[in-house]
Amino acid sequence: MSSENKHKTLPISSLINDEHCSFAALYKKANSIQEIDRSLKKLLDPSLNDKFELANINADTAVLLVSSSAWATRLRYNIPVILNVFNQQLNFTSIKTIRIKIKKSMSENATLIKKPIYLSNNAAQFLNDVANSFSDPELRNCFLNISKNRLK
Repeated sequence: MSSENKHKTLPISSLINDEHCSFAALYKKANSIQEIDRSLKKLLDPSLNDKFELANINADTAVLLVSSSAWATRLRYNIPVILNVFNQQLNFTSIKTIRIKIKKSMSENATLIKKPIYLSNNAAQFLNDVANSFSDPELRNCFLNISKNRLK
């Protein structure tokens, strides 16, 4: 591979549409989960709609996120109904378990002491090169700021 091809930057849209790119698969799964989340909310009690979000579906388990333990409890009482909706109305017959997790709020996360993460020089240079390919100044600056976090 020539050095020209090695550092060639591509628009994000081409990565999203490249079926060989792992980012594309992740993007498609996220879109699919959002679509299923919207469908699920249409079929459940409207009072629950803004209290949870579908986070993931793995094999036989659907994971729902809620903002508090009170809503987790209320949703747990509705697990039979939620399973029925998944199995019968959304045709996800493989789902046998609903797992409910509580999202940590920003204030809870703020109390954690986070260790800085540093990039390798190659990774920082790559982000710098990618940043310079963007015409959007805000996006370019975001990538440039991240690329400054390199190992000393």
